[in-house]
Amino acid sequence: MDVIQIIAKCIIVLFGLFLVYAGFLMFFKPERVREIIGKAGSTYFINYTELGIRLIIGIAFLISSLFSIYELQFKVIGYFLMTSALLLMLVPIKTHNNFAKNAAAKLKPIYLKICAPFSIFLGTLLLIAIYNQIQSYLFLN
Repeated sequence: MDVIQIIAKCIIVLFGLFLVYAGFLMFFKPERVREIIGKAGSTYFINYTELGIRLIIGIAFLISSLFSIYELQFKVIGYFLMTSALLLMLVPIKTHNNFAKNAAAKLKPIYLKICAPFSIFLGTLLLIAIYNQIQSYLFLN
């Protein structure tokens, strides 16, 4: 495994941990999550940091897909994240922020609490997938 693959896997592990954390935050502090969602696109720094991170995570998924037993799934996620990040970079910042504010206003705390287990599940699934990739690599070498 070369350095790029290791970095890509580390990024996906961090993303998996983020999803687990976000799930717990959605369940226990849904109002705080609504505030965070409403801030998307509120400043150039927040907007492009968010989209840059999304792009990097997408690239990490594509790199990991090349050496994964979950190649198709990782490619789909990677291309989705990359495409959505690039498209949102083309959207005016005020439009992105207005969309985020409207979404945050419509998200009732109960909706976030219902979504929380899915976030935790997907984050855990990613962590297991990376663990399996590492195990299969170690077993093969």
